[in-house]
Amino acid sequence: MGPRSGRGKGPVPNVLPMETRVRIASALVEGTSVRAVERMIGVAKSTILRFAVELGEGCARLHNRLVQGLCEPEIELDEQWSFIAKKDKRVTAEDPAEYGDVFTYTAFAKRSKLVISYAVGKRDQATTDAFLADLRARVLVVPQITSDGLALYVPAVEASFRGCADYAMVIKQYGHNKSPDHRYEPARDANFIRKTAVFGAPDPKRMSTSGVERYHLTARHINGRKRRLALSFSKSLRSHRAAVALSVATYNLTRVHASLRVSPAMAAGIVAELWSVEDMVRAALAEPAAAPPVPQALTLPGQTGPVRQLPGGKGWLRLVSGGSGPSAPAGPQPPPVAPVAAPSELEPPPPSKPPPAPEPRRMVQLSLFGDWQRDAE
Repeated sequence: MGPRSGRGKGPVPNVLPMETRVRIASALVEGTSVRAVERMIGVAKSTILRFAVELGEGCARLHNRLVQGLCEPEIELDEQWSFIAKKDKRVTAEDPAEYGDVFTYTAFAKRSKLVISYAVGKRDQATTDAFLADLRARVLVVPQITSDGLALYVPAVEASFRGCADYAMVIKQYGHNKSPDHRYEPARDANFIRKTAVFGAPDPKRMSTSGVERYHLTARHINGRKRRLALSFSKSLRSHRAAVALSVATYNLTRVHASLRVSPAMAAGIVAELWSVEDMVRAALAEPAAAPPVPQALTLPGQTGPVRQLPGGKGWLRLVSGGSGPSAPAGPQPPPVAPVAAPSELEPPPPSKPPPAPEPRRMVQLSLFGDWQRDAE
C-alpha cells in the first residue's frame, strides 16, 4: 500500500494493523510463498516484502540480544545451500555479486536443540571466519565442536577459539557407493562415515552432525525460500538474510521440540515460557539496534582430573583418561618388590621331560533319544 494524502497534511503512510502483521508472519513461517500470502490476506506483494524485511531484521536484533552467555558443551556445525535469483551455473559477469549460490552456516546446540549462531553468505573463508567469531562470542564453556569435512572450518576454529575447544570432523563419503537413488539418498555402508579428531581431545562417541542436519530439514519447511525445485527463492541477499533470521527466531522461540516438550529457547534458559507468533512480532519490531556480543573467558564444563590453564589464554592442559568417571583417590603405596634379575643372570633351567604319547581314541556310542528310551525298555 502506498502513501495517502490528508487534508492540510503531507503524505501519511498506511501502517498495517498488528492483526494483519501477525497473519502475514504466521503464513510466512509456515513456508508459504509471498504470492500465496497476497492471495490469502489481500495485501499487496510489495507491502508484504517490505514488512518481511523489517520483521526479519528485527528478529536478527532480537537473536543478537537474547542468544548469548550460553553453557552448551556440544555444538554441531553445518551449512545449508540455497541461491539468490539464479544458480551459480547461470550467473553472468553482468549480474550482481550477490547472485548465485548462498549458504546458511548454522551452529546447533546438541543438548537444548538451540540455534546458537548463523551466518548467510558465500561458502568462503570470510563468511566462515565471521560465523565462528560470532559463535565464540555467545558461549561461556569450552565446547566440543563437530562439523562436516569442509576445510574452511579448520583455520576458522583455530582463529576464534585459540585452542580452547575440542574440534572433530564427521566426513560422509557420498561418492563412495552410489545407487540408482543417489540424488536424494545415497547408499550407506560401513565406510560411509569417517570421524576425525582435529583439535584437542574430542570424545568419539559425541562426534555427530545429525542434530544440525535434522534442523536444516525443519528450516526448509519454515522458510519457503530454501525449498528445492520451487519458485520461492530470494531475489536479493538482504531479503534472504531477513527470511533466515525470521525462521531462526520462529524455531527457537515459538516451536515446541518433540523430544524436549519445550521450545529450544526454554531448554537453554533464555525465556521462561513459549512465545506466540504475535509475541515474536511485537518484540522484533520494538527491538532497538545494539552492539554484537563480546567474547568472554571460557571455563571447562565439569572437567575431572588435573587441569591447568595455559599462559596467555591459549587453552587448557588436561589429563584425558579412558574412563568416564573421576579418578580414584591415591591410596597407600604397596610394599616395594625385589628387583628381578635379567634373564642372562639366571641359572639355566633343567631339561624338561618330553610329554607322554597320547592314548588311542575310543569309540563311544551316543544316545540320540535320551534317558526316556532306557526307561521304556
